[in-house]
Amino acid sequence: MAAEVEEVIKRIRSHRGVQHLMIMNKDGLPLKMSMEMNPSTEQQVKHIHELAIAARRMVRDVDPTDDLLFLRTKSETEEILISPDTDFTVVVIQSNSEKAA
Repeated sequence: MAAEVEEVIKRIRSHRGVQHLMIMNKDGLPLKMSMEMNPSTEQQVKHIHELAIAARRMVRDVDPTDDLLFLRTKSETEEILISPDTDFTVVVIQSNSEKAA
């Protein structure tokens, strides 16, 4: 199982524009990160976790039988891709290819 997880991480990291990858547990604690943990990173992790929770809650408020599968948010310079699950959340931060061009 660990080898499969490492293979998925390696595949994701090989995509063009991927800057960072993190895997968080259901409580928002980082299990695996490609960036150094510092106060700024801790804030990013906290905010991303809160965003995923809020988005999931909104989807369930609209339809209690539905669930959030994927969230993509885009700024001028970066995209944050969030894939929440019941046990963990995968987050990919990549450069905004439209701005980079």
